[in-house]
Amino acid sequence: MRKIGLCLAFLAFAGIAGFAQAPKSSISKTKPAAKKPGSTATPKRPEVTPPDGSIATEPNLKIAFIGDVGIGTYQRAVLNLLKSEGAQAVLHQGDFDYHSDPVGFWSSVNNVLGPNFPYFVSVGNHDVGKWPTTASPSYAGMQLERFPRMGITPDSLELNNQMYSVTFKGLKVVFVGEQNGVGDAIYAPFIRAQLKSDNHAWRVCSWHKNMNAMQVGDKTDDMGWGVYEACREAGAIIATGHEHSYERTKTLANFSTQAVDPDYPDPNRLAVTPGRTFAFVSGLGGESIRVQKRCWPIDPPYGCKGEWAKIYTSNQKAQYGALFITFNVNGDANKAHGYFKTIGGQVVDEFDITRQSGAVPPAAAAPAKR
Repeated sequence: MRKIGLCLAFLAFAGIAGFAQAPKSSISKTKPAAKKPGSTATPKRPEVTPPDGSIATEPNLKIAFIGDVGIGTYQRAVLNLLKSEGAQAVLHQGDFDYHSDPVGFWSSVNNVLGPNFPYFVSVGNHDVGKWPTTASPSYAGMQLERFPRMGITPDSLELNNQMYSVTFKGLKVVFVGEQNGVGDAIYAPFIRAQLKSDNHAWRVCSWHKNMNAMQVGDKTDDMGWGVYEACREAGAIIATGHEHSYERTKTLANFSTQAVDPDYPDPNRLAVTPGRTFAFVSGLGGESIRVQKRCWPIDPPYGCKGEWAKIYTSNQKAQYGALFITFNVNGDANKAHGYFKTIGGQVVDEFDITRQSGAVPPAAAAPAKR
């Protein structure tokens, strides 16, 4: 018994001594890797659930936004960019192939991303002739055929009115059409109806056309301010195309007056909540690149009313590319990170978004009196 006790004591002492002499590298903390531009690869934090009980997206949900794509070399380069960046879905803000060729367009998407990849479209002015399901073939009809393969059930199977909504991995998206003069009377009420009782933390409004003040080319007042204000009131991000360039606003408290939210003036630190949001044009999908005609100069601080955070046109030597936004970044359901990347690999815009609960008081959304 005495020998057994001595053996146990010796083994215990040897274990303690071995731990004390272990190499420092085996017990020291690993230094985090440096963050790359356009990357959200930071040390993961504990998951944060929205305190207001809203529905979070899946963690690190990356969505790509493109528009005005065309078909050919540049389109394929943009689609390959989306694939290499790890986008989990595409929101396409209209103007598909410019040839009224639904089969050719959807085949070009399938050839790069696959027939089951989550790809959602808003109708553009170059798509209307072949949009209705009564056309053969039909852009809308082929989108409807794609929904089951993506595991998605839209709010309605009637797409001929150019309006529908989906929820993808916790992200609520409302799509409206491109008809001139019906935005205030038809599209805005649809958006409000879709978002009024919606409880998703992150929401996106997607359409093709613009108001003149919401782009930097020569597009006219097509959509009406009602659609922009309906999305702002709901705290939904506004995604558009039509103008063949990329531009993004700061956080706005009023779209019709382009009033920058005084509480969030930083161009790269955005906030969304009922009463404030931002909008962008992502129209560099592959068809052409246009010049900046408004809000000069071509470098910040830009002109007009100071509403623009980033402008990227042929004046800035723009390349084709896409905007990416990652929601629920590193387990924080109220954080998102966005960046615009070109097919040449350059990140030309990068920003963070904070989603807040509660509504902005009405006075904060009104233009300041002088």
